[in-house]
Amino acid sequence: MKIWVVAEKSKDGELRRVSLEAAAKAAELGEVEVLEPHGSGATRTSTNALAAALAARATAAPPDLILLGATPAGRDLGARLAAKLGWTYLSECADLRLDGGNVVAARSMYAGKVRASVAGPLPAVATVRAGIAKATEGAAPPALVPLPVDATDEGLEFVRFEETKSSGTRVPLGEARVVVSAGRGLRGPENWKIVEDLADVLGAAIGASRAVTDAGWRPNEEQVGQTGKTVTPDLYIALGISGAIQHLAGMSSSKVIVAVNKDPDADLLKIADYAVVADLFEFVPAFTEELRKVMKQA
Repeated sequence: MKIWVVAEKSKDGELRRVSLEAAAKAAELGEVEVLEPHGSGATRTSTNALAAALAARATAAPPDLILLGATPAGRDLGARLAAKLGWTYLSECADLRLDGGNVVAARSMYAGKVRASVAGPLPAVATVRAGIAKATEGAAPPALVPLPVDATDEGLEFVRFEETKSSGTRVPLGEARVVVSAGRGLRGPENWKIVEDLADVLGAAIGASRAVTDAGWRPNEEQVGQTGKTVTPDLYIALGISGAIQHLAGMSSSKVIVAVNKDPDADLLKIADYAVVADLFEFVPAFTEELRKVMKQA
């Protein structure tokens, strides 16, 4: 079984968590090649040129399976590539296994209300969610195979890169092992400091509900949910989030969920591993302070 993983890198040049985990999953299934796009315009263009380069390589020496991260870029590229090759396309896979000549994916459907198994014949292209496999901490990164990409014939010109403003050195939401999210229970953007304090103590990323980003309290890139980002951290802490099904679709695969809400009937409390019915303006600062004490003793 020959499997390609298309590498995606962060702004500092490191492989993204989802790419490392995709490579780990691929290693469970067969022989792995991790492809790194490079060349004229390879990282500053539309996905057309990259899809063309991958399709040409796959036509010349076909793999059985091509994996990409289920990121905005990965989903765009995966669909284009599968269409070019005429291959099976499986998206947003939470798990993958092989069954004879088929690949079987586990994925959430209907806004997270159903976890389904979807099968398709090989060869196939699949986008995989973070958390699909455990990348060994401290292990050497996989060897990268250069994938030449020529974007000069696209008729596009890269003008400039405008970086999204982030909160200092806080870990990006899609890469985070710990996420602290908050919703309308915060009452307004002026109260967000208690969220940031907790996130800083835990070394966590910050997320938000759609109601919060729609209201302009937080930037859109922090939205977690069906129309935002899907996260699968080891720990997800939800503060003042009622738990609409659209939000659950973006975080219900988290390993451990902690929910704090003064409403005992909030939907998110029902799926939480640890449910705290309390006034978050009293609970969160006290909780943060206790965590600081523990961190100092560690």
